[in-house]
Amino acid sequence: MANIEHKKNKSRSMPSSHINLICAILVSSVLCCLAGDITIHSEDDECVSITSCSSCLNKNECTWCVAKSLCTKQRCGNDNVIYPEQVPALLSGPDFCPRITGSEVMTYKSGKREILTVKLAEIYLYMAFTPWKCNIQLNDKNFIVPAILVGESVYCESFEMRNDSEKPYIEGTVKVLWNYNKAFDGSLSFKVCRCDLEPNCIACNKKVEK
Repeated sequence: MANIEHKKNKSRSMPSSHINLICAILVSSVLCCLAGDITIHSEDDECVSITSCSSCLNKNECTWCVAKSLCTKQRCGNDNVIYPEQVPALLSGPDFCPRITGSEVMTYKSGKREILTVKLAEIYLYMAFTPWKCNIQLNDKNFIVPAILVGESVYCESFEMRNDSEKPYIEGTVKVLWNYNKAFDGSLSFKVCRCDLEPNCIACNKKVEK
């Protein structure tokens, strides 16, 4: 009976050599994954100061790491890489940069809440599963509001347009952020008018249904 119990215990236990081997494999796998995603910043990498993909690619020695939203002349690691236009690569040139494409300047009535819509180009698949936000600049202030991605457009959460100046019109801009703080190239401009100072403002003269 004692022999049978001993055999059961022996069969349940795993040799320490096997455990060490499994641990070594796991550690090696983790290190490989991490190493593939490392970008080393050195003092002589002047590319890292560039925050726009298109501006980055204007420098022949720089490349743009999409997932990191980083300009560098070193390796991007495990990332989509966009090269300058003269480099013969699958992704080369600013046409592959994530960017805002809308250019129409909309005018809004001061004091009214609006949902800003921003059209985008080059949305990479993994971006869709990250948080989206809009960075709205108005009255010399920054406002970060939640947003959602639908198709190729981002819809900013309802925002109160206010013209706090003594001017009939003021201009604002909106930028699009993905994964909390990574920005698409460019911004979309809009105007906010005060109807008491500019009654002919298009946003103040919407037809009233009878």
